Amino acid sequence: MSEVRHLSGTIALIADVHGNLPALEAVLGDMTRFDVTEVVSLGDMANFGPAPRESLRRVRALEPVTILGNTDQYLLGHRTVADIRAPNEETPLFLEVENWCASRLHDEDREFVRSFRPTVTLDVDGLEVLAYHGSPVSFDDLIRSSTPDAQLDEWFAGHSAPVLMGAHTHEQFVRRYHDALLLNPGSVGMPFRVPRGGAVYSPSLAEYALLTVVNGQPNVNLRRVRYDLDSLRALGEASDMPQWEWWFGRWRQA
Repeated sequence: MSEVRHLSGTIALIADVHGNLPALEAVLGDMTRFDVTEVVSLGDMANFGPAPRESLRRVRALEPVTILGNTDQYLLGHRTVADIRAPNEETPLFLEVENWCASRLHDEDREFVRSFRPTVTLDVDGLEVLAYHGSPVSFDDLIRSSTPDAQLDEWFAGHSAPVLMGAHTHEQFVRRYHDALLLNPGSVGMPFRVPRGGAVYSPSLAEYALLTVVNGQPNVNLRRVRYDLDSLRALGEASDMPQWEWWFGRWRQA
């Protein structure tokens, strides 16, 4: 049975920081404009970015409710190409960065990651909210704004919360699913954009969301915060992160 946490006020929802400390700091700065009372982390905090340990510790300082993401789990065990279901030519590059991120963590950081939970049920001012990373079934499941209800019915079987919130796809959205509200706060540290006819890129926009309950009804504010890409470049160039030029090559100033 999912753990129940009681929260009240304005809840900040963060996800998919991926070791991007400048993006995380931009979000935390934007939060000061609102009366944020609690933070919920929906997973993938440290892995696959130039500041894994620093980002994880910055999140920990917020004393958030924490959900386990797939890349969080990867930090706790060394993976090789043999562990990847469908490897491609970039798989060794991903794994090199991942293993570097894991090596940056200390024992206390790994213990923090081990405290993350696959799902948590929240009571936000009397309204039930279900938090997960991919889906309640698996952190690998991909829930998008276009996912058919029939597929969602399989993943949410047995769950009746009026608010369902997850991450994983780096796609910021709010949609209706039957009589529930389904949302994804987007990615703090690695948002994706796919222009028509173009290649995927990541803009220097840090995404997150605010959730409040007013008169028993959920209200969601999707936030996007611009930051200077030079701060991310400087952080990466000062680190010894492997494959930095490859990693940074798809970023664009917003």
